[in-house]
Order: sequence, then structure tokens, then C-alpha cells
Amino acid sequence: MRAEGTFRGALASFTELRALAESFGVATGTDRETTLRVVLVLEELFTNTVIHGYAGDEGPVWVTLVSQRDVIAVTYEDAAPPFDPVGHSSPPTLAPEARAPGGLGLTLVRGLCVSASYARVDDRNRITLAVATSSAAAR
Repeated sequence: MRAEGTFRGALASFTELRALAESFGVATGTDRETTLRVVLVLEELFTNTVIHGYAGDEGPVWVTLVSQRDVIAVTYEDAAPPFDPVGHSSPPTLAPEARAPGGLGLTLVRGLCVSASYARVDDRNRITLAVATSSAAAR
């Protein structure tokens, strides 16, 4: 099964993207834990696009979800300036009280996915991710 949508790059629009991911999870019989991981990945990418990529403008965000054997494939695209979150270096490991706020989201996204890739295609950032289903992770 496949679901896709185009969303306005404004924080308030995340509710629509979340609804797409949750209805996709229900329609495909995906377990709740996997669906929540997909939502968390999308929320982090979307928030970064809105705050850093579009920086106040409201450009589009395109999302495609595909149910595959043992994974949910996520394709996330935006038209913000080029940025490779997959190749972006992880923040230094510091005690929480010594770190400035932020900077852990991309590390979280990479940790929730079994694979991730980035490409710049037709003036879009394209991030392709695979989130393992809980049944696959249990094996």
C-alpha cells in the first residue's frame, strides 16, 4: 500500500501529516509502535524543514509512505536550500546540562531508521528512509 501527500511548510500543518501517517498505519495493519516511530521521524524532519530550511517561508513538503516487507519506506522531500541530514555529522556527546538546546533530532532520526539516503533531485531535498516494523526488529 502507498499513501502520499503535499503539505504546507508551516508548523500547524504537521497535524495533517501526522494524520496521513496514522491512517496509513491503520490501513496497513502496522503496529502502533512502528507507526509512532514513523510519526516521530516525520515530525523531526518537518520541524527542521519549517524552522531551518524554509526559515519563515511556507514552501511545500512532499511525503510518500509505502508498506514493504518488514519496513515502512518513507520518502520526504522539500524545496528548501540543499541540506543532507544523512551526511550531517552527529553532535558531540556532552552531558545534557553542558549542551545547548537542539542538535539531537537528526541523530534520533538516524537511530529510528534501518537505512537512510539523501539526494538532491529537481531542486528538492529527497530523504529516503526505512523504518523497521516491530515484528522485523524482534527477529
